[in-house]
Amino acid sequence: MSIKFDLDYLAEYREFIPAIAAWHHEEWAYLRPGDTIEARTARLCAELGYRQIPTTVVAFKDKQVFGSAQLIAHDMDTHMDLTPWLASVYVGKAFRGRGIASALVGRIVEEARALGVGKLYLYTDNAEGLYSKLGWTVIEKTRYINADVTIMAYKT
Repeated sequence: MSIKFDLDYLAEYREFIPAIAAWHHEEWAYLRPGDTIEARTARLCAELGYRQIPTTVVAFKDKQVFGSAQLIAHDMDTHMDLTPWLASVYVGKAFRGRGIASALVGRIVEEARALGVGKLYLYTDNAEGLYSKLGWTVIEKTRYINADVTIMAYKT
C-alpha cells in the first residue's frame, strides 16, 4: 500500500525530535551501551542542518512523522578515514514497505551531491539487501561493537 509523504529538514519540524529519538534508541541502543533517550535527543538537536554536514531529514505528512535519515561526518569510530556517512535511516514499523526508506536515502544522496561529496558510506547489520538495490556496494564486513555489520559505499 502506498502512502503520500513529504521530505524536509528536521530543523523545520523539531516537534518530531522526541519520537525520532525514541525510535533510534529502541532500534540501536545495543550499539551504544549506557546511552539514554535524553542523550539521543541532544545528539539529534546537534545534528540539525540545512545543506550541510550534519543534516537530518524526515519523512512526514501533516503532523505524523514516518521516518528519518542523516548525513553525518562519522558514524564508526573504527573507520574515521571514511567520511561522510548516511546514518540513522529509520522508518516507523507501521509505515515500512512503502518506499519511505528509499526516498530518505535518495534525499541524503542528493544532499551529499549538492555539497560536492563524491562518495558516501554507511554501515548496516540488517539492510544490506535494501542498500544493494539502491546502488550501494559492499566494501567490508566487520564486527562493530556488538554486531556483525556491512560497510557500504555509494558514488554520488
